Amino acid sequence: MFTDLKIPAHRRPMTRGESLTVTIIAAVITTLIFLAIFEEYSNSKLGAVFILSFWGPLLVLHELGHAWMARAVGWKVKEIVIGFGREMWSWKSGETRVRIKLVPLEGYVLPSPSSADGMRWKSALVYAAGPGIELILLLILILLFGWNTVFGSGDDVGQIALKSLAIAIIIGAGFNLIPFKTDGGISDGLGILSSPFMSDNSIQWQLAVGDIRELNRLISDNQTEAALSLSSSLASRFPNNADLLMSHACCMAAAGNFDAARQLTDDNVARTEEDSTERFRWLTTRVWIELEATEPDVTLRDRLIAQALASNPRSALFLFYDGITKVRSGRYEQGGELLANAWRRNEDSTIDAEILLYLHFAAAGIGETEAAEYFLSTFKTINRSKRLTARLERAS
Repeated sequence: MFTDLKIPAHRRPMTRGESLTVTIIAAVITTLIFLAIFEEYSNSKLGAVFILSFWGPLLVLHELGHAWMARAVGWKVKEIVIGFGREMWSWKSGETRVRIKLVPLEGYVLPSPSSADGMRWKSALVYAAGPGIELILLLILILLFGWNTVFGSGDDVGQIALKSLAIAIIIGAGFNLIPFKTDGGISDGLGILSSPFMSDNSIQWQLAVGDIRELNRLISDNQTEAALSLSSSLASRFPNNADLLMSHACCMAAAGNFDAARQLTDDNVARTEEDSTERFRWLTTRVWIELEATEPDVTLRDRLIAQALASNPRSALFLFYDGITKVRSGRYEQGGELLANAWRRNEDSTIDAEILLYLHFAAAGIGETEAAEYFLSTFKTINRSKRLTARLERAS
């Protein structure tokens, strides 16, 4: 039954007990490393420690390289993220949001191009600047200290540290220059190679991606009027950007302009090809509008959800949508099972909190108080959306 669903640690912030366990494990591993170093100690064993120590500062330098180049070519920088996992600190420097996360092994920069002029070569430069600034540092070290000093085999601690820094640069920059795809995008190497061949659609997406994130943040924070004002301005500037127009439809719906949101969505559904990815995304937007509407078109909403699940029965998003409709109509057990399945299959963390909120509603609806409290407490630990908080308060 859905009330037996357990939320694994990697899908939520760590509890105090889990944090303590991780700290103890890290301390034990660190101790073992130092024991291995100091057993029959020699300076050469410090190399691994130095490489690990240099990794974090080089990661910061790498991401700053991307940011500096983006600024140099006239682009804005919306976000600089260092690390992955749980967010530890966040602040805003000018128009740039800086986020520091728990594990400083990777990062990214979110640039915002000002126009399509020279987009392809500017994009290649921004991609190249991350590993490029590390390699420039390596060149400076070689010019200052000489090749033999940087890569020599001496046992002096300073020389070992210098050699370790050079090795860390080669590993980091070299890995980033390998062309490959990642879950969240592409490597710098693939970015450099693919930028000259960017399609017009890709350019349109790049022009709007930073603003789309800002729109989503404003909607999440319940700043609907500010979101609608921004999306209206952007939609007039980029009338052919499908991603931006979808966000604009969502902003209109969030602000209560459901008829206008429906009209914009239906017009774009009509102009897209059958079975195309873009058409499916517009239909997804249409379903979201009906889920938000005060007087939803229930027949259309349920038909679209059924069609989507018929073509892709394992779709986490539409299982989630179907679960919401069932819970709202009082079919708590059926809705809860759909939501639990959506949780198990979901890879988009942006809807995790909302799934948990409706799991709480479903468990409460069938009188499972303990499960309802469990889902609610987990929801509260990961939720950052004022919109969802307001929804919980209204339900209470």
